[in-house]
Amino acid sequence: MRVKTNARTFLAAFALCVGLSAPVAQAQLGLQAGFVEAFQPDYMNRDITLFVDFLALEEWQVPTVESLMQDYSDDFKLGTDGLRDEMKGMKDQIINAGDKGAMGVIMGPINKWILEKARLKQRFIENLRSVLSDEQQARWPKLERAMRREKELPRGLLSGESVDLRQVSRECEIPPDVMLANKEVLEEYEIGLDAALVVRANQLLASQDKIKEALVAQDYVRGLKELELIVATRVALRDLQDSSREAIAKGYGDTWGPIFLAKALSTAFPAVYRPSPMIPYFAAALELSGLSPEQIAQLNALQVEYVTFYEDWRTRLAVLYRTEEPKKQTEETRRKASQGGANVQKPPSDPYRPMLDERDAMDEKTRQKIAQIVGPELSEQLPGAAKLASAAQRPMGSGKGKGEVNGPGLNTDSGGDSPRGAPADNGAFARPTSSGRDNSKTAPPKTAD
Repeated sequence: MRVKTNARTFLAAFALCVGLSAPVAQAQLGLQAGFVEAFQPDYMNRDITLFVDFLALEEWQVPTVESLMQDYSDDFKLGTDGLRDEMKGMKDQIINAGDKGAMGVIMGPINKWILEKARLKQRFIENLRSVLSDEQQARWPKLERAMRREKELPRGLLSGESVDLRQVSRECEIPPDVMLANKEVLEEYEIGLDAALVVRANQLLASQDKIKEALVAQDYVRGLKELELIVATRVALRDLQDSSREAIAKGYGDTWGPIFLAKALSTAFPAVYRPSPMIPYFAAALELSGLSPEQIAQLNALQVEYVTFYEDWRTRLAVLYRTEEPKKQTEETRRKASQGGANVQKPPSDPYRPMLDERDAMDEKTRQKIAQIVGPELSEQLPGAAKLASAAQRPMGSGKGKGEVNGPGLNTDSGGDSPRGAPADNGAFARPTSSGRDNSKTAPPKTAD
């Protein structure tokens, strides 16, 4: 809580300094300048568990480590509190410096504290290592890799950048013998991940001072160059995650591979790999009483057609995310650089909107086909039928923008469990659970009695 409070204190001062000129571009640079990290301790009490596990600490060593951690925490709090008080005392100086000079005023105490923060970290490491045996010292590199996964991995901004595929494997409850059989591919992933995290962390650190200088000078061209270098390391890390995900899934075989892959994709791209809202709609249609064998066959065929579309659609959407997200990290700064710092407004654009519209159109088309297959009487029993009928009677233009009527986006989250006659179990309709398995198993396509 103290860390978040201190971070908010500085960010409020940061907004005061730069909020009048180019808030979006300034914030885009500011996020990579290390300001927030300056108020985040390098070590916390919860890290003691990592020390114990990876260094195999003796029982007598734990109280010593806890004491070192308490000393570090006290010193860190003292430093951040002092910085906060110093910045509060500089409020008039910041305001009087004007829009362009304010950043330069606050940069002095921030940079001074960052140097002190690094000194506190190094002192803690030296004190900790001084109580370790030679055998424990040899385990230090493994601890560092674990700490990087704990500290650096969550700093991702791109979809898939921050996924821990070993953790995904544990959540999927992959059997120990399967994990052991894939020891080499998992170790290769761990080593590659650590190397990519080091590259990204080093680039972030190397760019921070240059970005701060660019902020002070409002030099967006220079700031853009540093952002592009950082984004390149993010893309490389995300690409490693993509290739490792496929390699691990292949190693897990036909039984566990698909389970792992579904969980890993839904973790990496949660906005893409989600259950189709048509799940309960197909299920409800197949549960209608009085369907003929021909109608059931037509519904099953339509379901397969829709699943094929949905699988392809979300694959294409994931590709679009991979393309557009890196651009998003620099677009505001790039615009400011190309405009020479001028404040020129640009209408917001959504690169994902056409594909979302494509899905919505397909959902509506599929609902209409279902209604045609089951006929007018039975279609009145479909979910949302009364709402659709009411909307159809409204004057053109009073609906959703252009007079079109979209059926309700139904899913199991909005209304309890799916009906018992749910559609076939398949990738597009799978709902990954915390364990990676699809525990909401669906029935096979309905057949005539």
